[in-house]
Amino acid sequence: MKKCPECGNPSYDGAPVCGNCGFVFPKQKVAAPKKESIFEKEPQKEKKPSSDESTINIIKDNKLVIGAILLITIIVIFGIVLTGSNNKGSSAIQSTDVVEFNEGGFSFKYPTNWQIVNGSDENHENAKFFENGNKTLIEYYNTTMDSSSLKDITQERISYAQNSGSYVELVETITVDGKNASNVILENADGNYTRFVSLFNNGNLYVFKIIGNSINAVTSSDINSAINSTKIA
Repeated sequence: MKKCPECGNPSYDGAPVCGNCGFVFPKQKVAAPKKESIFEKEPQKEKKPSSDESTINIIKDNKLVIGAILLITIIVIFGIVLTGSNNKGSSAIQSTDVVEFNEGGFSFKYPTNWQIVNGSDENHENAKFFENGNKTLIEYYNTTMDSSSLKDITQERISYAQNSGSYVELVETITVDGKNASNVILENADGNYTRFVSLFNNGNLYVFKIIGNSINAVTSSDINSAINSTKIA
């Protein structure tokens, strides 16, 4: 209930005028219900990663793939280096840098820097003489033998050398053209070294006799390559 401000007559709350004196009651202001705006808070913008952060995340996400690529790259580089090293360390005699000696079914290849020189061997008139770049003398000769084994021939050579005052540095069996050959190195009384590489086949003895001023001189790579290239028909 409410009272009229003019006459004090009570009226119900919703009456527009006083029923006693006709006073017009002022209209009541009705407060609008408070509504929460959806725009009171600014929407959160999604933060875009910087270019640096994106790169780091990509690397993290693909670290296994990147690791595999790096490993393959290293293996390829290593293979290239290794192949190059093997090519450099190949035999001292290349196919385009050799001359072939062939006589009576016996052949070997020697470097083009070897020189054919004059020499003499009173026991072997058919001997051929070469000199390599280190001034080491390489003699080749062949002869027929009554001996039945390479072992006997080698023993005779050692006995003769010892009786001549030479010291036996090395005696061994090697393989040349798939056949057994003896390899004997002697230190001579004059300080030089003589090496004999002998093959015995079907009653024929084939001999390389190398004379140099050191063991390294008579066992150099070019001499070994020439001996290893030997073929007997």
